[in-house]
Amino acid sequence: MNNFSTLTADDLWKRMQPHLIAVLSELTFMNHFGLESRGVSIENNTLIVELTEDKDGESLLRTFASLFDVALRAENAPAGMKLKFVSPQPAAPVIPQKAPNFASNGAPKVDTLQPDMTFDSFVEGPSNQFPVTMARYVAMKPGDDVNRTNPLFLYGPTGVGKTHLMHAIGNMARKLNPNLSILYTTSDNLLNEYVRSWTSDENKNTFRQKFRSVDILLVDDIQLMAGKKGFMDEFFNIFNALKDNHRQIVMTSDRAPKEITDLMDRLVSRFESGICADVDMPAYETRLNILLMKLRSYPGINLNREVLDFIAQKVTSSVRALEGALSSTIGYARMFPNNMAEAVTVEVLQKSVLKNFIAQEESIVKLSSADIQKAVCDHYDISLADLHGKSREQRIAVPRQVAIYLSRKLTDSSTTEVGNTFKRTHATVVYASKAINDLYKQGDQKTVKALKEIVTALGRSLSDLN
Repeated sequence: MNNFSTLTADDLWKRMQPHLIAVLSELTFMNHFGLESRGVSIENNTLIVELTEDKDGESLLRTFASLFDVALRAENAPAGMKLKFVSPQPAAPVIPQKAPNFASNGAPKVDTLQPDMTFDSFVEGPSNQFPVTMARYVAMKPGDDVNRTNPLFLYGPTGVGKTHLMHAIGNMARKLNPNLSILYTTSDNLLNEYVRSWTSDENKNTFRQKFRSVDILLVDDIQLMAGKKGFMDEFFNIFNALKDNHRQIVMTSDRAPKEITDLMDRLVSRFESGICADVDMPAYETRLNILLMKLRSYPGINLNREVLDFIAQKVTSSVRALEGALSSTIGYARMFPNNMAEAVTVEVLQKSVLKNFIAQEESIVKLSSADIQKAVCDHYDISLADLHGKSREQRIAVPRQVAIYLSRKLTDSSTTEVGNTFKRTHATVVYASKAINDLYKQGDQKTVKALKEIVTALGRSLSDLN
């Protein structure tokens, strides 16, 4: 028997949810009430529940009135208690500063950094050790031309933490030297400001002063400026002005500078003049550590280790997708405050909560041996007949070994099945796989470069080979 008098409004609403879900199902409940609904107060024998802005409280009251009554009675609510749904309260207005804040060099200190994106909240692993090391160095010694860390160019697929590292650089640099002028922007925002600046000479001067006088300029998604000649010319001048004055430039992109189509050659050469660091998708152990770290930011949420293991194994396309899967799992767990660890199981995640996540991941990562063979042939400029032939020339034998190795690593095919595909014995498949794997683990530059380019063409990353 519940002691109703000790329940808060949110406790009562959470206790009612299992009764509603038993009739409506989890999916229907989430669609109607959302994961962020919460009890805010009990007034005049009425439980007031705050919904997200896109939910129609009056319609919900009309549709589910009898279910609410049953759930309230099950939790020993006073006779006649009703529900009332309200929309979220608007956020308090931001009061602007009365005067601008200026750095020691006279440039405006525009705080565009996300304070929660720090090195402490970034999980480091083998796939990102080098870019993290370089990012820390740049934060401590911005504009250092002696060791050629200016510019720092971070590249890699979407959702692997490039933006996080960029903000971490700014936050650490600001902490070490509060007088620095640090500006974070996206390529799109920079383009919009550039276009608006052309309305007058005064606006042009203001634009140039803003971006050429900062101590650290952080530009996200630099690849989006490709093909926009006037904008590239302007950024070329911004880049030179900052570099000449030993000001730090950090950029991110979804690919390396030389792989950005329609990017001016003179920009490519300048982007490559500093450090280019590849940020790869983290391997399983790092993904698990990311989940463990993120879970600490949700006090009161208790998930079994096997649940986190399952998410880390199944969600491999991006850190963003990994965090999204964890968020959905936590939203589901909140419906069972008293027994969430028992309610949130791998089976529930697989069949319900993360069903769409898993389907999407599988559609991204599903590869066939034919896909791999084509990518290998394209990379080495050989024919499929060469790959399947008997030639032992190195220019053919090495690509064949790479194709066999990748077929073992990136598909569900057994050693026997791979052997049948390439018309090779089991022993040959084992030998070829070991030969390439040894070169990869030893860090052979030629092998690592080839594997990197091939798996990238296949929409995968080197972490999938670990």
